[in-house]
Amino acid sequence: MNAPQPKPQTSPTVRHVAQQIEERIRTGLYPSARRLPSERSLADEFGVSRVIVRAAVDEIADRGLITRSANCRPLVLAPEAPAATLEKPSVRRNLALWIWPHPSDLAAAMIIRGVRQTLHEDDFRLFLESAHGDIWEEILRSEDRFLRRLAYERDVEGVLLWYLGGPINLPALEGLREAGIPMVFLDRRPPDGLDADFVGVDNVRAAEALTRHLISLGHRRIAHVTNYDTRASTVTERGEGYRRALAKARMPFSEELIVRDPGSSEEDPSDLRDDFVDALLALPDPPTAFFAVNDVVAERLIKSLRARGLDVPGDAAVAGFDGNERTTEGSPFLTTMLQPFERIGAQAMELLLERIAAGPSAPFKHVILEPALSVGRSTRGFDTAAISRKSSRKEMH
Repeated sequence: MNAPQPKPQTSPTVRHVAQQIEERIRTGLYPSARRLPSERSLADEFGVSRVIVRAAVDEIADRGLITRSANCRPLVLAPEAPAATLEKPSVRRNLALWIWPHPSDLAAAMIIRGVRQTLHEDDFRLFLESAHGDIWEEILRSEDRFLRRLAYERDVEGVLLWYLGGPINLPALEGLREAGIPMVFLDRRPPDGLDADFVGVDNVRAAEALTRHLISLGHRRIAHVTNYDTRASTVTERGEGYRRALAKARMPFSEELIVRDPGSSEEDPSDLRDDFVDALLALPDPPTAFFAVNDVVAERLIKSLRARGLDVPGDAAVAGFDGNERTTEGSPFLTTMLQPFERIGAQAMELLLERIAAGPSAPFKHVILEPALSVGRSTRGFDTAAISRKSSRKEMH
């Protein structure tokens, strides 16, 4: 009877690969809040099988250096400080970061990385929290509780906010200000009635450039697919940029081409109804291009169009906003605006440290960064008459 073979995770090769990955995490070559390289790239780099890599990653997870979730590459965690450092008495002050939608999300992870690169770790420690809830009202209530808890406990020196609540959670923000806790807003501007430091991008100009790109390809019927969060400055500003591009091109604006993606319904975010796609395609002169308010909406839109027998980009061009595909292997498919999330995080932390040092009397600053247009295959090679032909064939049947 043959002796049992050792498990892959106990083999010397697995231990060696795990040791190499751990060293790269601890030295910062694989930074915290970023995803590990893919199994394939790690296997090629170390000259081993993907089975070996998978076993090594299991060991790294057991050591608490990464966290994993379904259908995502492992996310690197900040390694523990050396024991000598832990023995020193703590004199660091606390800062908080409220992030959306979750720290494992690409944009959030990039912002966290920028924040940590700028944070003075000898002087401050960072507490990270994110919204939670099954429906939008619950998500906003979780934000309200977070803000009120900070104001009540007063155990942080300042807070970075990817703010969601619009005017709804304004009283909680005012309570935070009365408690003397500085705030810096990321991505979304402070709500009307509250001036504060802010770091984001020029959404109007970027959306205008993206719509102008679609116009330059020959599209004359361009739909704008927005979402449920009409309170957010990012949503309203991107809609404004879309309108500006049409006006400058002397193209008529049509309300029937502005639709809301009900896949993000406040009542049930998991309900992916897409009747709006049928309504757009049934128009006498249907759109040949779609500008989605963000990449998530764009990805759902592409699925809906393909489910109806339309090819993207052959029959319809689709563009998004954010740059969610930037870490995928190969060239990105979706045309989009690449938000500099890492720089947003770094600039926001710089502003917060300045605010803490200068005090509440210093004038508030708004730092506006420029995203970059990334042209993918989703807007190339369309047929302007294709949608009309397909619509005609549907009516005949």
